[in-house]
Amino acid sequence: MTSAPPLAPLTTGDTLPLDGHVIHLPPAQPASLATATGIVRDHLTRLGARFGPGSGPWHGGGTGPVRDRYATPGPETVIGLGGPRSAPGTDLTLRGWPTGDPTPFDETTAQAATGLMALHGRANGGPRPLGVDLLSTLGGVAASQALLAAALSGLRGTPVRSARVSVVRAALFSLGPYVAAATAGEEPEEVPSPPYRRAARPPFTSSDGVRFEVEALAVQPWRDFWRAVGAPAKDIANSWRAFSARPARAASPLITTLAQSTGRHRFADLQLLAERTGMGICALRTLADRRADSDVRYDDDPWELRELPRDPGAPHPAPRRAARPGSLPLPLTGLTVVESTRHLQGPLATSVLRALGARVIRIEQPGGDPARGAAPLAGGVSARFAALNAGKEVREIDIRTAAGRRAVAETVAEADVFLHTWAPGEAARLRLDEEDLARARPGLVHAWASAWDRAPDGPRPPGTDPMVQAWSGVADTVRTPDGNPAPSLVTVLDLLGGQLAAESVLAALLARESGAATGRLRVDTSLLGASRVLLRPLLRGLDDPAGAPPAPAGLVAPTADGLIAVGPAAGVTPAELATAPTATWLKRLHAAGVPARAVVTDLAALPQDPALSPYFAHDGYARPTPPWSFS
Repeated sequence: MTSAPPLAPLTTGDTLPLDGHVIHLPPAQPASLATATGIVRDHLTRLGARFGPGSGPWHGGGTGPVRDRYATPGPETVIGLGGPRSAPGTDLTLRGWPTGDPTPFDETTAQAATGLMALHGRANGGPRPLGVDLLSTLGGVAASQALLAAALSGLRGTPVRSARVSVVRAALFSLGPYVAAATAGEEPEEVPSPPYRRAARPPFTSSDGVRFEVEALAVQPWRDFWRAVGAPAKDIANSWRAFSARPARAASPLITTLAQSTGRHRFADLQLLAERTGMGICALRTLADRRADSDVRYDDDPWELRELPRDPGAPHPAPRRAARPGSLPLPLTGLTVVESTRHLQGPLATSVLRALGARVIRIEQPGGDPARGAAPLAGGVSARFAALNAGKEVREIDIRTAAGRRAVAETVAEADVFLHTWAPGEAARLRLDEEDLARARPGLVHAWASAWDRAPDGPRPPGTDPMVQAWSGVADTVRTPDGNPAPSLVTVLDLLGGQLAAESVLAALLARESGAATGRLRVDTSLLGASRVLLRPLLRGLDDPAGAPPAPAGLVAPTADGLIAVGPAAGVTPAELATAPTATWLKRLHAAGVPARAVVTDLAALPQDPALSPYFAHDGYARPTPPWSFS
């Protein structure tokens, strides 16, 4: 295979996907939606949109940080995206809570109401705030997706006049695998626990005080490393199941002797043992460490959208226009996406594209994806797997063989997008990279969702969610109750990374349809890129090069009959909250305009919540419905 010419960044060229589009923002916006609105503004301007007259400043932009973005409630904001050359545009209504819920919104209470607080607290003894604006960030990405999809739909001949998105519905959609596991009918999920009463979880601490994460993708490196460290053999074996289940269950209770054994070794020696045994290891880096990295210093995009010249004589694919008389089709109706992905990040991305109307063909190994059999089951299939992959077509193909690679090319020949999550260099080794597949389908969008960006500053550990949290500074922000840095065992970056991958595909399709790109398109996203989006106010700072301090966190405390989360301006103490039932406090606080919500401690209760039950479908498990609506 001849070497491909270098990829040219599309976002530094003369034409961008949203050139000619104008964003209209109201001069006054709810402070509670500042994070979500800021994501929309940042991402759309990076794609070429500009701001129209009368638009107010973004609360998260260059005018200074919003240090109390929780305290000022507001029901909604409308973001307009005007089309080029006076073409019809789209008005997007962005809310915190779903339509019809007038109560004050903020990030802390949203984490309480959606179960994120309970998920994050599984590893540390009870519900607690995550410490970063994950749900508002997911809501902003969902709003950006809706506007990109609407612009694409307009170019394909079906204008979208209005769209609606709520932060909470976007959060529920992303948390779908966790909700599915909690509501599976055949066997309820049980959070694993070791056979001993006392348990510990990573990160561990070396004898010289270095906190670090470990990763093992197979049992053998796990056994070899802990034997070398000096842990008891029975404890090594008994802890493996809990450790290997941590991405799915947000819990990893390990036997304390493992933590005790690492405390007898210097970190440099542990690194050598990890290298010798194949174990992944990563010291937790601080936000200060992260600010010095090149991708942060130069404010890299959340995605990398690049173009290769089209092969001479290759036809440019005609736009796929699929309209249904009498109804508004979903924006991606008539488009086909092919995926070869595993775990969470990639399948979540394509589930977003399917929810927007695309046909999705999923390539799995002969015998099917092993994740299909992971407990808990619903209808004989893993509930988590079904939540991510329901409605996709499946073709079993052995991509390691020449016949299998030909079958992939044949599948892609009728597609618009190919998305994979293979290891770095694997697409080229298989001869299934963007150049190879473009021969089968000129104009194909070739998307890669990975762990790390393509040009790292140095060696990186294995590309799993906890390790990227440790390396990227997320763990320095997400801390244990005693204040120590520690990655969340909720797959924070997989969730956000999957949504960003879907957003990037929409941007690439828009570039192709608008004529901003005429060659072969490739778009790359990563978990590291997701960490930049999540931590951007802290890493870059909004009025201070060293970074802005985080906004004040809300309060989580017991009431007379449960747990309540309130905004930071509530003016009540934990002792006061304990004197009355939750319902009483909610009525008082909402009347005063203070965000407050009962803390959900069991995700299985979400579909029964009267305020949220309309946003779930049921098929042996509860599945959150998509967060957008279009008209």
